[in-house]
Amino acid sequence: MDITGNALIFGGGGGIGRATALAFAEAGAAGLLIADLDLEAAKTTASEATAASKQRGFRVEAVAVDVTYQESVESVVKQMVDSFGRIDYCVTCAGVPVRTPAPIADQLVDEFINTQNVNVNGTFFVLRAVLGIMRHQESKPNFPNAPTRGSTRGSVVAMGSALSINAGPYFTQYTTSKHAVLGLVKTAALDSVKEHIRVNCVCPTWVESNMTQQLRQIEGMGGDAMAASVPMGRLGAAEEVADAVLFLCSPRASLITGSSLVADGGQTVKIG
Repeated sequence: MDITGNALIFGGGGGIGRATALAFAEAGAAGLLIADLDLEAAKTTASEATAASKQRGFRVEAVAVDVTYQESVESVVKQMVDSFGRIDYCVTCAGVPVRTPAPIADQLVDEFINTQNVNVNGTFFVLRAVLGIMRHQESKPNFPNAPTRGSTRGSVVAMGSALSINAGPYFTQYTTSKHAVLGLVKTAALDSVKEHIRVNCVCPTWVESNMTQQLRQIEGMGGDAMAASVPMGRLGAAEEVADAVLFLCSPRASLITGSSLVADGGQTVKIG
């Protein structure tokens, strides 16, 4: 996959973030900084990444972050630069799940606001801080033997959702936030393209995670209800989403920016 640089993973303590961190380690990344609200979970992922890496001299650090605070995000980005010297790849997976599905007229205001604070403001703070660093980094060729494929100062991937593309009933808070994430990505991509930085979004379907386990306890969501909404007939695995993230970060995606790579088992093209 030609992953050789240093990666910064927000939300790397579990779920898709953890799978992405391990995928970077396995693919040959030189170093990882894993940031999560749960520091112990980030440390666990860091240990797993060390075991997974075959790269000589591989380094990994773990740090606590609260993406709803600009200062916390900027502190993590500074640590990344101080420790590793460069941010080649950044993935932001930090997010909050749906806790109370409800029609918009019954939507809990506090939950709606908190979802935007984490999913939208958090993504904005990450993009703002990381792109501010990347644009001053040395530009490197994507492929030294193929100069027509351009150069890069870095690649960023934000975690969207199938609900970045479509909508569903009772998920006002989450759908709104994930539509906004995709809007941030598209704008950031245009703002950064002439600086040789690519910004993309991965939009997965339901993925086996703590969130889906919680949703199964809600009336109408249990059993095979989620899987039935996916034409493939199953939920995704976190590792499948991580593979999509790595592709977008790698030079093999050298022509792709501002995209929404949908990994949804056909969910967003299904009618009814």
